[in-house]
Amino acid sequence: MKTQKTILAASLLTILLSQGVQAAVVDSDQDGIPDTAEALIQTDPLNADTDGDGIKDLDDKEPTVAPISVVTSGPKSPIEIKEALVEDNYDYAAKHDAPDHLELLLKNSSSKNLTDLSVSYSITSNDSGKHESYIVPLKGFQLAAGAEDRVHLDDAKIAGHFRANPNSIYKTDSSAKTFKVIVDAAGYQSVTAEINKDKGGAEQAD
Repeated sequence: MKTQKTILAASLLTILLSQGVQAAVVDSDQDGIPDTAEALIQTDPLNADTDGDGIKDLDDKEPTVAPISVVTSGPKSPIEIKEALVEDNYDYAAKHDAPDHLELLLKNSSSKNLTDLSVSYSITSNDSGKHESYIVPLKGFQLAAGAEDRVHLDDAKIAGHFRANPNSIYKTDSSAKTFKVIVDAAGYQSVTAEINKDKGGAEQAD
């Protein structure tokens, strides 16, 4: 906690000196950290709990590292991860390339609709070993019985899209990375996938 607050204090001082108090105190997510400082500590200016662990960023010793784990008890999940992408995404509705983001194609092989789903994932730089992890409840998302549907972790504000940290190492670090993904449905074992991303930053659509 002391290390985090030291970083915050240094960041805030720099901002106050270079941009003025008024610019520094804009805090869109009301987590106690000015928007201009969030980029410096790699947190999300529009999410008071960047990693989804239930602790506000200002009070979180590691605001981009959530404790994630695989559930191995209970019945096997009816969910299958048919596809997992972190680059070369495509927008099928608009019929053109989409910016790089975590995208999952999920299939529900059961005879009932599934709700109360969540996606947890970690990102590790293959060069530096820097590590982040996030928990994302899929609020309002339903995976229909016998159907397939896509889940997107990005910044779009439409159905099936859920916010991802725009200041994560996924966006700011150009090293090759390993993503580990966990999909959970309440009452079932976890379903997992691992994805390798080539060297280079997250690309925007052409």
